[in-house]
This record gives sequence, C-alpha cells and structure tokens, in this order.
Amino acid sequence: MAAAESDGGAYSIRVVASQTGIPAETLRVWERRYGFPKPGRRPGGGRLYDPADVARLRLIAHAREAGFRPGDVMALSDREIARLLERGAGATLATAPASEARDAATSPIASTIETLIEHLAREDVDRVSSELRSLAIALGPRAFVTDVAHPLAVRVGDAWEAGRLEVRHEHLATALLSARLHVLSVAFEDSRVPPVVVLATLPGEAHVLGLEMVRVYLGARGATPRHLGGDTPPDEIARAARALGADVVGVSVSAARDPAATRRAVEQLRRALAGTEIELWIGGAGASRVAEQDDRVRVTTSWNDVDRALAAVRARRPSSSTRA
Repeated sequence: MAAAESDGGAYSIRVVASQTGIPAETLRVWERRYGFPKPGRRPGGGRLYDPADVARLRLIAHAREAGFRPGDVMALSDREIARLLERGAGATLATAPASEARDAATSPIASTIETLIEHLAREDVDRVSSELRSLAIALGPRAFVTDVAHPLAVRVGDAWEAGRLEVRHEHLATALLSARLHVLSVAFEDSRVPPVVVLATLPGEAHVLGLEMVRVYLGARGATPRHLGGDTPPDEIARAARALGADVVGVSVSAARDPAATRRAVEQLRRALAGTEIELWIGGAGASRVAEQDDRVRVTTSWNDVDRALAAVRARRPSSSTRA
C-alpha cells in the first residue's frame, strides 16, 4: 500500500480504479460530466485522489451495485447515499424516474431503444428521427414519453458514462427528442382544461428535456401545461403562474444542482406564491432533498407521482380551478 500512496497520501487513478472497482475511464467521464471526483495533479499532469475521494467513490460504487445510476447519487452527501443503501434500491423518490426507465428497458420496445443507441453512435440522424416519428405515431403521446423518450434519455446517459457514446451523441439525442416532443405538444397548445400547470426550471438549471416530457405527459393526461423553459427566476415563475391562472407550478431539480441553492430558490418561489392556492410540485433527481426540508411542496419524480398529484388537485377542485 505504501507504494500506492504518494504526495501526502494521495492515490493515482490506477490505484483508485483498483480499490473502488470503477474503471479509470469512467472516473474521467464522471469528472467531466459531474465535476466529481476533482483530483489534484502531479507535476507531470497525472491525477491524484485524496482518501476522502476514494471513500466517497466506494459509496457511489456500492450505490451502483444496488441499482442506482451515478446521476441519482452524485450530488448527494455521503450520509444521504448511506441512507439510500440502508433502505435499498428504489427506496427514494429521487430514483423513481430512472427505475421506471429501467423497467421500460425490459419491455418489448427495449430492443428498439438499443437500435436507436446504435444509430446515434453512427450519427445516423435521419434514421433516429424517422424511428422516433414512427414510434410517436404508433404509441401516442403518453406512451411515447413513458416507454420511449424517458428510457432512451436514460440509456443515452448510461452509454455516455460507459464510453459508448460521446457528448455530441448525447446532445444529438436531446435535440431529436426535443423536436419530437415539441411536435406532440402542439396538440395541447389550445387546451384550457384544468388543472393548468406552469413548468420551469430554477436559475442555473438550463436542461429542459425532462420538462418537455412532463409537458406532453400532462397534456395527454388531460391537464393544461404551460412551459416557461429553463433558468427562470422564482419571481418570474410566480408572476407567470398568476397571469396564466395556474393551479400548479412544477419545477425540475437535477441531481447535480447544489441542494442549498435549490432550497433557497424554492423558498423564494414559495414566498412569491404566498396568498394564492397555487400548488408547488418539484420533480427531478434532486427533488427529494428539498422535500425533506419542506413538507409544503409535493414531490413528483415518477409518472405515478404525477398521476397521483393530478388526481389530488382534481379532487380538491372538481369543477374548475380556484384562481389567485
């Protein structure tokens, strides 16, 4: 072990890979994608990992073995990861969407999703676009979201982490899915059926593919989605919700977002909605950490959660929405 340690107890990437079971290439991919681990450098440029990094990486490796994706746990504290492991895979709402997507991977359409991954790897844009269009027509909006768009997005992320796809492939998949979801959402643009749900992400959250899926899903479930987009100030979200007569504001929180910053933004949004009957739903892999701090928000991190939330708001407002 002494030979493995150097520079004050730091470890080389080779040693870390051996101790954690995480391949060196995966460690490099996580560094680029998640900002962790953040190794120091030798004078010659070689990576050096401190013991705390190694301990955390072991926890993450155990979480992967338990069925969690790296994106589910990367932004959690060591204590939070340990709690997940005590409860078992799938015990937390933060992992529900990925779990649902993995379940979909066992469906008959799983082979089609794998074929789409192969087309992406070859950058066959026309083929992927054509396949997505055909699947949307065959399945309809709701099933396209739950059985194709969501599991495909998860599989693309998995393939990226495994080195099978590059960043450009992930961006390409996002663009193609977004375009198809936009086409599907057009059918709901003129809807005025309650509940009205305003969708956005908080400041610093620029990725909106998940929101686009939720928009189509809500429309297919008979609600009226209103999509503001990403990186939206809380006060602006609240003003839009009031102006649009919203029953619900739904925001998405990624696993990579800083929990403290998220809680501050959610608290600001809650204050901005004070005095109204507008509900606040929070989804995404980082949502459960906010819910632990505030029981006045509803966590909706799975399609079943969305269904239950819709049923609850309709039960409270059976004929029409109460406007602010």
